[in-house]
Amino acid sequence: MKKKGGMSIFTLCMMTVAAVVSLRGLPMMAKEGLSMIFYILFAAVMFLIPASLVAAELGGSFSNKGGGVYTWISEAFGTRWGFTAIWLQWIQNVVWYPTVLGFAASALAYLFMAPDLAANGTYTGIVILVCYWAATFLTLAGSDIASSITKYGVIFGTILPGVF
Repeated sequence: MKKKGGMSIFTLCMMTVAAVVSLRGLPMMAKEGLSMIFYILFAAVMFLIPASLVAAELGGSFSNKGGGVYTWISEAFGTRWGFTAIWLQWIQNVVWYPTVLGFAASALAYLFMAPDLAANGTYTGIVILVCYWAATFLTLAGSDIASSITKYGVIFGTILPGVF
């Protein structure tokens, strides 16, 4: 019998770092100095750890019903609120992804020594669409591929540049 693959704790940690930390915010964090360590630990202890424990509990409790935010909210408050919860998650991404990808497009323009491209809407739109669809297809390829890309992307795209 083939063993079902799972994510390691390190991979989950890197995915959390990817969701919380970005290169754009690192200069502001660096300005805070060593006190930033307290803020990060405070956020981890007061939010990230309790949120992960709740998600683990709910995921285990409702695994026979498919799990997920819709199931959790629907069981507690009804299907209308379950739909509202997943719609809010979706609309958040509809606004967030193009914003972050627009920043990435501008950063790429400066990386390739073409800062005039950063103000070009066509270039920005193409980069956003290519990145968005590439991420969609990579995610559809499976959670192993998506988690590997996230893990190594955080290490080489956020942690190492942040250290340097």
